[in-house]
Amino acid sequence: MNDRKAEIIQKIKHYDIIKDPQWLDRPDELVPLWVMLDALLQVIERFDPPNRPYD
Repeated sequence: MNDRKAEIIQKIKHYDIIKDPQWLDRPDELVPLWVMLDALLQVIERFDPPNRPYD
């Protein structure tokens, strides 16, 4: 694994975006679409929480 992939995996673990270690241990394999969509939704919810007031 090159340095770029290791850095990305480290950031994913730090921010707790993908919790399944099965996907974090194999960075060169393709992940299912649901894993990527789940990670994307978690990032969106962190920046724009659904229960945040408008003002």
